[in-house]
Amino acid sequence: MIQKQRREQLKATTMIMVIIALFVSGCTHPLTVKNLNSYRNTGLTPLEKRISIGIIPSTSDIHCERLVKSVGESLGRYSADVLLPYSPTSSRQVDILANISILPDYQGSGWNFLVNFPGFLVFAPAWNGYIYNVAYHVDIDLSNALTNKNIAKFNLPINLDVRHADFDRTWTEISWFEVGVCALVGGIMFTQYDPDVSPLVVDTIKTELGDYIANEIITRINSSGDLGFLMKTPDSGLLAMARYR
Repeated sequence: MIQKQRREQLKATTMIMVIIALFVSGCTHPLTVKNLNSYRNTGLTPLEKRISIGIIPSTSDIHCERLVKSVGESLGRYSADVLLPYSPTSSRQVDILANISILPDYQGSGWNFLVNFPGFLVFAPAWNGYIYNVAYHVDIDLSNALTNKNIAKFNLPINLDVRHADFDRTWTEISWFEVGVCALVGGIMFTQYDPDVSPLVVDTIKTELGDYIANEIITRINSSGDLGFLMKTPDSGLLAMARYR
C-alpha cells in the first residue's frame, strides 16, 4: 500500500513538473528584430585605398559602446586600420578622424497591454512576444586628420521593431487561475520598456548594424575625392593593427 502511494505521488509530482515546464516554455519568445533586413548590406564596398581611421566614440550607453566597437571591427574588414577609442591628442597619427555618436531611445508599446490581457488566454506573449521599439540616433563626422578638413557629416536614423518575452513578465499569465486580475495589472505595467531587452538587442544586431554603419562611412570616404593626399609609405602613419577595447 505504501509503495502504491509513493508511486502515485511520484506520478503526480512528475505531471506537475511537466505542466510547469510546458507552461514556462509556452510563455517565452526569443528576441526577434522584425525589420533587421532593412539594415543588412547586400554587398561590401572596400576602401579605394588602405587608410587608418581613428574613431572618437560618444555615447553614455554601455550597449551603444558595444555597437561602436562593432563598427570599428567592420571597418577593419573594409581594409581600414582602426584605432578605437582614439584621442585627437594621441601621438599615433591616423588619416581619418571619425566622430561617432550613438544615442539610444528605448520605448515600450501600448499593444503590450492586449498581449498580456486578454492575450494570456491564447498565450499571445509566446507566439507574438511583447512589442518594443529600439531606436539608435547615429551621428557621424568624418574629417582629414592632417588638415582638419571636413569630409562628411551625416546621421543615420535606425529604428528597430523588436519582439521578446521571457518569464520575468509572462509569469502573470498564471492569473488565469484567478480570473485574470494579475494579467490585467501586468498588462498595464508591461506597456513600459523592459531594460533586460537592451543587451539582447545588441547581441542580435551588432554585426549587421556594424556593417551597415561602416559601409555608410566607407561610401562617403570613397566618394569624397579627399584621399589623394594619402601617400602610402612605410612611415605614413598607418597603424600596424587594429586595437579595440
